[in-house]
Amino acid sequence: MPKILSALLALLLFVDLLNAQPCPKAGDASTPEKKQLNVFKNTGMGTGSRVPELLPLRNLLPSVKRKDRNLFMNGAYVSTEGILVSFEEEGPESCNCQLAKKREKDGDVHMYLGLKDNAAKKNCIVVEITPAFKKKHPQYADLLHANSKVRITGFLLYDFIHEKDALATCTHCAGAWRKTCWEIHPVTAVELLP
Repeated sequence: MPKILSALLALLLFVDLLNAQPCPKAGDASTPEKKQLNVFKNTGMGTGSRVPELLPLRNLLPSVKRKDRNLFMNGAYVSTEGILVSFEEEGPESCNCQLAKKREKDGDVHMYLGLKDNAAKKNCIVVEITPAFKKKHPQYADLLHANSKVRITGFLLYDFIHEKDALATCTHCAGAWRKTCWEIHPVTAVELLP
């Protein structure tokens, strides 16, 4: 009996150690392409001393269906301006190993950036503040005001997971809730504009 208890205790300690480990940059993704996507979501490409390229929001928001995937460069460091239509704390996602909780605000913040006040989400681009941004900017919530004009800086990311959810790429669009799969994710700066 003591051997069984020892083995059970060792197993419980091992499970505790596994649970104590932080989520890796690749999250809990199951394929190489999804793992790479999560690495980009969690780290970006590093700004160094680069200056962001100005990318007008109208270029990111297509007026017609298009093959979106190769229009821009994944990892490009850009800045764009638009109206912050709405925002929402997110919970469990693959990039955080399903561990984030909305109420604890320890996941990403999905922000919907549009060309005009009160634009429908399906006419917006998604830009995302990550936990790393929150750590650097603990007062990040002070920058988030619905229908305010903002400048967003960060890394372009094509989130192919959402091709079925984006008006630019969906085939059956009844449930579309975004305009394009392109995102600025992670965001490195949010500036309120007059």
